[in-house]
Amino acid sequence: MVQERINEKLLQKSIEIYGRAWLSKSEKRSLYFHLSIDLWIAFWRLVNGFVRLRSCATGKFITVRGNPRIEGRGKITIGDHCRIWSHMGVTQLYAGPRAELTIGNHTFVNTGTILSATNRITIGNNVQIANQVILMDGDFHGVDDREKMKAPSEIIIEDDVWIATRSMILKGVTVGKGSTVAAGSVVTKDVPPFTLVGGVPAKIIRYLNKPE
Repeated sequence: MVQERINEKLLQKSIEIYGRAWLSKSEKRSLYFHLSIDLWIAFWRLVNGFVRLRSCATGKFITVRGNPRIEGRGKITIGDHCRIWSHMGVTQLYAGPRAELTIGNHTFVNTGTILSATNRITIGNNVQIANQVILMDGDFHGVDDREKMKAPSEIIIEDDVWIATRSMILKGVTVGKGSTVAAGSVVTKDVPPFTLVGGVPAKIIRYLNKPE
């Protein structure tokens, strides 16, 4: 079982480097070397996650690349096997006083993303959040009276959602299970499960196939 797993990783690395399976013992030795580097990098990303997310409630095997910005006096919870990248743009996680930001298991948050909770943001399992996505559950001030703060409203991102680059999810929105938000979209209304939405404001483009 272990050897099968190793061979699978070797094949993936071989295709990545050579564009094919290895053809010689020397190529295979080179692949072992590259895999050892990958394991070393993964180890230090685990350590980095432990250090950078020390103010959060965290699960197991969370990897962090770069230095995300963690702020606020609220509660930030991050589930098992999450990946948070912050190396090409600063990823920001914010939970204001009495606010909650929850990220489920196996979820990926890419670089330059802003997750800002003044009430509650809940992100499910196996969610893919691309570069420079913004989730904000509050407006911070009104349009007519800019001194008056409007009430925040919870954002819910259900399991298996993909939010593409530079999308924005606004307050009070639920994005249904298995849905995809196209790049550059501004989502102001709930998204039904297993749909592709896009545009400003986002509208349904088509329905997606449900996994069997």
